[in-house]
Amino acid sequence: MKKMKHLDLFSGIGGFSLAADWTWENVEHIFVEIDPFCQQVLKKHWPHSIIYGDIKTLKTDDIGRVDLLSGGFPCQPFSVAGKRRAQEDNRFLWPAMFRVIKETKPTWIVGENVAGIIELALEQVCADLESEGYEVWPIVIPACAVNAPHRRDRVWIVAHTKSTGARSEGRTVADEGGRAGEDRREGIRQAYGAFS
Repeated sequence: MKKMKHLDLFSGIGGFSLAADWTWENVEHIFVEIDPFCQQVLKKHWPHSIIYGDIKTLKTDDIGRVDLLSGGFPCQPFSVAGKRRAQEDNRFLWPAMFRVIKETKPTWIVGENVAGIIELALEQVCADLESEGYEVWPIVIPACAVNAPHRRDRVWIVAHTKSTGARSEGRTVADEGGRAGEDRREGIRQAYGAFS
């Protein structure tokens, strides 16, 4: 059975990888996590996996193409608990994640962030992914939807490509669907407004 290669960015203690293990039988995990304590937890639960440190210095040559790339990139630039400086915050690491996406050309991408990203950077994230030939579905799921005792909205960004990694004459999935990308972003804004 072919292994499913999963690149887990901003891994924390491995929540995305645990979900991948629940979903597929044969998963090869590659972690990118800078925090030493989290690295210890990952080593304990996935002792045969490779763990890289800082995403900003990650070289992807040895990783190659991946089937699934996941990552809850830092939320501080968008969170209402902070100053919401978005791209001006030095913790805005979407560009680093996007670089890794372009280099590893995953078939599937799952990203996660706080609801504040909707007004501050969701359009950039969707446009970046669409520019690389991905079809993108941002979804708002509140924690109470999975029986947590609080609201805590989260934005999940799911993207898929059917290409072999080569862009087709500069056209993207969004181009094929006309205003698909814009309509999708407007749809999530309206849906989120209904939850507020």
